Amino acid sequence: MDPQNLPVYQQKSRILEALAVNQVIVVESPTGSGKTTQLPVILHEAGYANGGIIGVTQPRRIAAISVSEFLSRQMGVPMPGLIGYKMRFEDKTDQTTAIKIMTDGILLQEMKLDPAMSKYSVIMVDEAHERSLNIDFILGLLKRVLEARPEFKVIVSSATINAEVFSAYFSDCPIVKIDTQVYPVTIVWDPPSVEGNPDVLT
Repeated sequence: MDPQNLPVYQQKSRILEALAVNQVIVVESPTGSGKTTQLPVILHEAGYANGGIIGVTQPRRIAAISVSEFLSRQMGVPMPGLIGYKMRFEDKTDQTTAIKIMTDGILLQEMKLDPAMSKYSVIMVDEAHERSLNIDFILGLLKRVLEARPEFKVIVSSATINAEVFSAYFSDCPIVKIDTQVYPVTIVWDPPSVEGNPDVLT
């Protein structure tokens, strides 16, 4: 499947129009709609990397790696390079990195060292609905950056849970809702076979 056929990429114009006239937007869309992978691509194509790094947070290490590898394949570039990731004890970025995927813990460390986030033009807080302590701290610190840097942009990416809470926190910023078709899921219980298993009592 072409990633650009994902629902989020299909709403590229709506997202960029909202971000052009607001410092912060919330993108609300169900899991699997392309929020995590296509929002960074949209930002890069719109030229946001010209003003600094496009930073994307992930709550888990494995997600940071898989997202960066997906983007590297989609954009046809080696990694590290245009795409890179950073987490504790592992830094796969270089001086040319324009889209940086990182754990939220790494972003917090960078914010302590550089409260103005001077190397970044946009920060995308992904999976914000998880509401971890790190995410809450990041959102609070980003609010200060927004006050100090009028050109700075923030995207809060959330599944269809609590989007209004994030909007209210950032002065009722707009919510870009992207609806997708939901397919029914059937759960099938498939117990393991006991035939020939000596550990199963008869």
